[in-house]
Amino acid sequence: MVAHTQTLFGAVALVAVIMGSCLILVGQLRHRDGMLTTGLGMLSHALAYIGFTLFGLASMWLTYVLANTLLSTALAFYTVSLPLIHGRRPPWRLAFAFPLLLGALLSLLIHTEEPRQLVACLLLFTQCLVILRLSRLHAVQGGRAHRILMLGAGISLFGLGIRVAVILSGAPAEMHYDVSNLKQTVSVALGAATIIMFSFGLVLLSRERIESELRQTALRDTLTRLPNRLAILERLIDELERARRQHTPLSIAMLDLDHFKQINDSHGHLVGDDVLRHCADHLQQRLRRNDSIGRYGGEEFLLILPGTDANGALELVDQLRQSLTQHPVQVDDKTIALSFSAGVYGMLLKADTALYRAKHAGRNTQVLATAD
Repeated sequence: MVAHTQTLFGAVALVAVIMGSCLILVGQLRHRDGMLTTGLGMLSHALAYIGFTLFGLASMWLTYVLANTLLSTALAFYTVSLPLIHGRRPPWRLAFAFPLLLGALLSLLIHTEEPRQLVACLLLFTQCLVILRLSRLHAVQGGRAHRILMLGAGISLFGLGIRVAVILSGAPAEMHYDVSNLKQTVSVALGAATIIMFSFGLVLLSRERIESELRQTALRDTLTRLPNRLAILERLIDELERARRQHTPLSIAMLDLDHFKQINDSHGHLVGDDVLRHCADHLQQRLRRNDSIGRYGGEEFLLILPGTDANGALELVDQLRQSLTQHPVQVDDKTIALSFSAGVYGMLLKADTALYRAKHAGRNTQVLATAD
């Protein structure tokens, strides 16, 4: 089925204007969530397609040079939207170097046909490759929005490939924007699909990023930046299941800072907070790659040691205890000595019981829970 090419361009432009306007309305300059730049990309896309509809009715400067430069500008806005969504600094100069270069080259080649078309396709093709790569780099863990973006970039690459193939076959006139044929119909339809996928993909990516941050905040202790009680217990469940499947040992330890109430009473709660942060950082830095630690509550920490039997866990916890003892907290001109009591076992209840045995045994020690 062959559709009127310029009518298709006009329809796609209308869709892009509506989508772009909506995104600009919800996007704000002070909120770097990528919605404003995505909306600007949609409007640039729409203006480019409006220029294409006027091909043959207005000058080549407007309907080809400016229109393709606007199309490249749209891809540049999509490019900077990807890192903006994640709160990272976007490559402004690199992204917008493409439309500047394209505009300059098309101005030089305006009186040619095949070279002009090939240059436009080549630079737009390169921009789509950049978006394809950035979509993978900025994917949210466990998310799917980046797949929509990658599919959109892939479709755009396919459409540009069709144009290049026709041009290289010696029929560049068939790709004029005022010519209606099956190749043009397919090419413009793919362009419309690209716009829809880029817009929805970027919006969904922003949503996935927000949901991921909210989940991280909900599972992160705000003081120590360690996993909180809920998060570390979820990790424990996962490790228990893995240990059962793989038939590997798993040990856990409950750590409790000794005399922490006295530290708060003597030096104040702000110093107590510094002590907790110091202990969390010190212990986390000295764990093995597969080990996990979380703040279980107050001055208690839960340590998960995959692939470690009880005796190995007891030795590791003893090393951590000695290390913490040798690295007291420095507050102003005061030195606050630190130690912890620990209970070690392969079950949370046993470890908790062993912890209280360690505290009753005089503190600054660790106790191995027994099977009974």
